[in-house]
Amino acid sequence: MATIQEAMAAAVAHHQAGRLAQAAALYHAVLDAMPGHADAAHLLGVVHLQSGQPDRAVSLIRGAIQQNHRVADYHDNLGSALKALSRLEEAVTAHRQAVRLRPEFAQALYNLGNALEALGRLDEAATAFRQAAARRPGYARARFNLGNVLAALGQRGEADDAYRAALADDPTFVEAHANRGGLLLALDRPREAAAALARALALRPDHAPALSNLAAACLALGDRDGAESAARHAIAARPDLADCLLRLGEVRQRADRLGAAADAYRAALALNPALAEAHANLALVRQGQGLLDAAEQGNRRALALDPTLADVRSNQAYLLLFRPGVTAAAVLEAHRDWDRVHGAPHRGRWVKPGKATAGKGPLTVAILSGDFRRHPAGLFAVRTVEALPAHDIRLLLYANQTESDDVTGRFRKAAARWTPVAGLPDAEVASRIRHDRPDVLIDLAGHNARGRPGVFARKPAPVQVAWSGYMATTGLAAMDALVADRHHVPEGMEAFYAERVLRMPDAFIAYDPPGDDLELPLVPPPCLSGGPVTFGSFNILTKLNDGVLAAWAAILQRVPNSRLLMKTKALSCPATADLWRGRLAAAGIAPDRVTMVGATNSLDHMRRCASVDVALDPFPFSGSTTTLETMWMGVPVVTLPGETFSSRHSLAFLTVAGVEGCVAADPADYVERAVSWATDPQRLAELRLTLRSRMAAGPLCDGNRLAAALAAELRALARPH
Repeated sequence: MATIQEAMAAAVAHHQAGRLAQAAALYHAVLDAMPGHADAAHLLGVVHLQSGQPDRAVSLIRGAIQQNHRVADYHDNLGSALKALSRLEEAVTAHRQAVRLRPEFAQALYNLGNALEALGRLDEAATAFRQAAARRPGYARARFNLGNVLAALGQRGEADDAYRAALADDPTFVEAHANRGGLLLALDRPREAAAALARALALRPDHAPALSNLAAACLALGDRDGAESAARHAIAARPDLADCLLRLGEVRQRADRLGAAADAYRAALALNPALAEAHANLALVRQGQGLLDAAEQGNRRALALDPTLADVRSNQAYLLLFRPGVTAAAVLEAHRDWDRVHGAPHRGRWVKPGKATAGKGPLTVAILSGDFRRHPAGLFAVRTVEALPAHDIRLLLYANQTESDDVTGRFRKAAARWTPVAGLPDAEVASRIRHDRPDVLIDLAGHNARGRPGVFARKPAPVQVAWSGYMATTGLAAMDALVADRHHVPEGMEAFYAERVLRMPDAFIAYDPPGDDLELPLVPPPCLSGGPVTFGSFNILTKLNDGVLAAWAAILQRVPNSRLLMKTKALSCPATADLWRGRLAAAGIAPDRVTMVGATNSLDHMRRCASVDVALDPFPFSGSTTTLETMWMGVPVVTLPGETFSSRHSLAFLTVAGVEGCVAADPADYVERAVSWATDPQRLAELRLTLRSRMAAGPLCDGNRLAAALAAELRALARPH
């Protein structure tokens, strides 16, 4: 017996020192001498588990349990071996038995949490990790895994608490710093994220995921050089990691380097063809370049890989608005498809209409937007929002953004309460709104970037209204009304909207133009100086198609020596500019007649608008902000409306401003009207002198007039029936 004890002691010493072969030999010797020795069988099984042979480990440890089923360690290590074999339910059973035998067994609780997490039973896993941490002070690994599970559950605040607790236990825990940085990034707290990631990288400079997330944090902070550097270092550290290339693509995409971004996404997909996010991001690049077929194909691939990607399905519906020949019926169906997949599961938990405050004091109206800033949606809404409190409206603004500017300040001043919600999951945002009990909740984004249709699908307010930020039906059964006007939704078109149509008396928005008359003085039409007539397009490339290019080619052919100015931020990318020079040439527009300009600041953009004689609106997706900007500089916009909401912006704005002779009935009429304006310098000069003042004094810029109409409609909607 003494010999066996000595052999076991020596075996354990080898085992603890990591000399697994020597330990295994001695455990075998003990089992040869005493085949029923449970500890030897168990520990030999552990050696096999550590050596990557979990199947042999299971057999040996089960043998030990047959000899003595009361030892908690046996069951715990059996669970670990079973997990290594992906026999997860059996692993859970084994770890639970270990805990039953020794309720204070922190390691078994930790291992139980890992098995439950692998099964996707995240709530149970969180409970196990919490119990493990409670039973062993300083158990950083358990707190770290708890943070991971809570982050996956969308409980981001609690996840941050868990990561910070893990770091209090072990300040050198690299992964905890790195994962906390990633979490803070998801919470739209890029400055804190960068600090956490820097701590991870100080401990491990080649930590690729931390470098990759640091690139995103730098990008959010406006440090594009730092973002590019971090992304490149991430790729150098892990050239086999597709996520690093994905981040490099995002950095380039945000810098309008679309061709280079596409290269990075393609490289990521070469490493991992099943990376749905890379397919989706590449689709966005192709959309920005005006390649609609490629964009749609990429979205479809992303959704095939991950049907839960609500943002991608939103973008797929949005893309349809740009398709030549698109109908209002098709637009409605595409948006209802989003609601069927992502909205229907929430319908049983909607807030039901109750006793509204209509007629009993101020109506409480909440607005959710990521564009309370100098952005088209913000500039369409700010004058009206500022005026709403004077019409007995109490405003609660929920800001899905972290940046701010002078327009943000104006929104905040109008609000009774300002609540930041950027980075919060849809369920949490909906819960906060539900708690505040507004009478009406307004959406300013729809399926656009920073939109939160997942919040509106949960219907946290009894009445929900879409306004100003999205140019189509939302398709949501939870959306009660859509703010429009008779120009955008003519009588008889109501059936093609999921919402009740609220028609404002003039336009559905009130424009807040940039600059003042000193910064943006009115100048004569360029053609009056003796130079060639210049046509202009300031719209995104996504809106251009073969039919538009054919019309432009016909116009340029009819007006000798005329030129075309194209200005949009995507043309900052040389590869994209080259692509469009080729498309224009194929349509019959010589490259030497075209000037391409990329992104500029707001005032320079407006001055470029003034540098053209006639603006050419795309179809079927009309300009909106670009039309208003061009009109503000006194330039006519020739447009061809269709039946969809997004095709009728220019029609609406031109009509409300009293500009005649710009609205075409078909492509041939579009050409004729453009030529007519270009060959009548006197009419161009008169419009330059009068249009801005008409806009400024009229309904297009009258936020108070629109606020009065909107407040009346909202109060009628909220009034109990």
